[in-house]
Amino acid sequence: MFENILRLRYILFGGFIILVLVSYPLFGMKKPAGVLDAVLPGNHDLLYFATDAPDNFIIYSPGLNANRGIHSASERMSDMVVSPDGSVVWTATKSGYIDRYEIPQGDAGVSSRPTHHSRIAPVLSSIALSADGQFVAVGYGNSEDYNSRSIKILKSDTVSIDDEYADFSVSGDIQDIVANPVRGLFYVINSHSDRVRIYNVDRFRLERDIIELGNSPGQFVVHPNGERAYAAMNARNQVTPVDLITNETVESIPLGFPPYAMAFNVDGSHLYVASRDSSRVVIIDTETDSVLTAFDLPPRMEGVVEANFAEIIAISTDENYLYVLPKRQELIVYDISEVRNPANSGARSPMVQSHVLTSIPLYMNVIRGYEIPGI
Repeated sequence: MFENILRLRYILFGGFIILVLVSYPLFGMKKPAGVLDAVLPGNHDLLYFATDAPDNFIIYSPGLNANRGIHSASERMSDMVVSPDGSVVWTATKSGYIDRYEIPQGDAGVSSRPTHHSRIAPVLSSIALSADGQFVAVGYGNSEDYNSRSIKILKSDTVSIDDEYADFSVSGDIQDIVANPVRGLFYVINSHSDRVRIYNVDRFRLERDIIELGNSPGQFVVHPNGERAYAAMNARNQVTPVDLITNETVESIPLGFPPYAMAFNVDGSHLYVASRDSSRVVIIDTETDSVLTAFDLPPRMEGVVEANFAEIIAISTDENYLYVLPKRQELIVYDISEVRNPANSGARSPMVQSHVLTSIPLYMNVIRGYEIPGI
């Protein structure tokens, strides 16, 4: 009897220790008073998020530090794309549907139901919008392994299988589909492959040219002028520029760390690259393809070991703020107005805003040009 009581005490004491260890990071997540709840005067950006379980797309204003809308998706989302003016949202779902939502200009109000809800295939993955806004490219596959190896080109206004313009297969699993923002081209990035296929939506055909990168890129982003792309080659600790006129790689840019998330500023003069295994961020001058400066993101929770690297990043319109989605359910905004100056290289950017999302985000896009009441 005594031994059983003693054993029970050990179990309860051990459980208490485990509870303390698990709960400690949660205490560390408390916002510093008066620091992370600040509004950003003059910031008229709208951030569009897609989240997973529950599946919502969220419209958020950093200028107001407030949501402008949280809208339930009809199915489990795999990807989302937004028109340049933010007026239309397309969601691709894991169960094979494309949903199209219309958002009135200057407002985040939207019908709770999509304007179009079309079953395209058993499983959908990446989705991209053509430069002219007329077509969407969506990767699809079967429900046996949930991998996409084929692509459909559909009219963006109806997203119906009845308005299908092309259906083709690519070798390997589709990691992402990236649209050229100026030309009628889609770039298909395959998992575990150095070959980026090029689809010409103006001619509805796969081009013969293939971009050879040397190994699979972690991310592939296209410059706003449509003439150059950058691939995050995390296995080689470098970023590789690609000339999209010749479709050939240019001399790579060494970083000293595995690159992960990447984002351009408005005019594409700067490319921000975040590390996959640290809080390091570098700024690349895209005119010279050289590292302009570097800085570190401060830890969200002081004294607690955490995965602090940025999984998704974006840059504010005025380039004064860096929007970061770490590997958790939160948006963090950093003031980079000082640290982006090469004279302050190595400094840490202060956190100015934190926003907890409804669930884990899988997409973020900055929509610019709104005049938001109250800012």
